[in-house]
Amino acid sequence: MTKKVYLAVVFLMFTGFTATAQTMSIGPMAGVNVMTISDVKSPKILPGFMAGIFGNYSINENFGVNAKLLFSQMGTGTDISDDIIRLNYIQLPVSLVYFFGNNGNTLRPKLFAGLYGSYLLQARDNDGNDIVFPNGNDVYLKADFGAQIGAGLNYIIRPRTWLNIDAGYSTGFNSIVDVEGTKNRNNGFQLSAGVSFPLND
Repeated sequence: MTKKVYLAVVFLMFTGFTATAQTMSIGPMAGVNVMTISDVKSPKILPGFMAGIFGNYSINENFGVNAKLLFSQMGTGTDISDDIIRLNYIQLPVSLVYFFGNNGNTLRPKLFAGLYGSYLLQARDNDGNDIVFPNGNDVYLKADFGAQIGAGLNYIIRPRTWLNIDAGYSTGFNSIVDVEGTKNRNNGFQLSAGVSFPLND
């Protein structure tokens, strides 16, 4: 059910603005996560890959909405062993964006803040084994929700086609394990780049 809700939201985000397509652009993006999990003994940053599509909707010259649909690798390492926890998610971040400058500028800095929802596809260790309890139940919950903030730059390549560069920090609201007394939350930094194309010319 959670996965269906995410897909429905994505559909609305990327098709709901058809009537105002002049202010909507979409494109591919890729980047890296630099993540840890809180409340883990001696956590170590674990880099991970992310890639997907994104859309920008301009409310006016300075404000917009950004949504991304990503495959996103998270997790953590540890300083006391070579063990890792690799969590692979489908993630949907949605942010309000403030653009500095004017529409005609070649380079436009921006700030963004918003929320994300994630659906866990896999939780595996460094040997590729699923991370489960002795009874076979999953250790990690399927749903993760949190907030993100960040900054970036948009560089115009040609009219209404932009190179988008984003750097942000995200942190989870909820524990990602169903264990009483623990508060294991995803948190860390993301760096991404993508190219957005107008829906019509």
